[in-house]
Amino acid sequence: MPDGVPGGWLGRGLVSSLGVAVERCATWRISVAASVGVVGCVGGLAWRQARLAGLDLLDSRGWYTPDEVAALFDALDRLDASARAIYATTALTVDMVFPASYGLLLAVLLFRLFPGGAPMYLLPLAVAVADGLENIAVAVMALSHDGAPSLLAWPAAVFTAVKTALFVATLAVIGAGVMRWIRERIRHPR
Repeated sequence: MPDGVPGGWLGRGLVSSLGVAVERCATWRISVAASVGVVGCVGGLAWRQARLAGLDLLDSRGWYTPDEVAALFDALDRLDASARAIYATTALTVDMVFPASYGLLLAVLLFRLFPGGAPMYLLPLAVAVADGLENIAVAVMALSHDGAPSLLAWPAAVFTAVKTALFVATLAVIGAGVMRWIRERIRHPR
């Protein structure tokens, strides 16, 4: 592995390509569009939560088991005949746009906070990927639920746990970056 980069030239090339893509997106126009996407998705997800009677959906849990997933889907079926379909549909629509929007927004922020340094912008991109995989798994389970626990709940729970851990790590890195930025502005005012 040349230069100590995980994955050698392939890993370095991928990180470099992602860095170029994030740099191209690091404009006010794209940041505003991503922010509008985040706000719109939060509204859509709030509608979903209200429509599904405030049930504790899988995305907001840190971990869950196949039995807990089956119990949630059974509760959705008792709510009404379309509740599971609504959950699956929103998981594949608004809940797919949401990680793309917040992932891009946070990646741009980290790109700006750590210019030329470690590729911290990869953290929110990894969160978005884990969130998207979680959403796909949730939708598949919701659409195929037959009353029995699904083994797909295990990888879905792993995606949820990874998403949660990486999101916390992203927030910590953003906090460190903001503190570093403030310290630099105090030491070297413009």
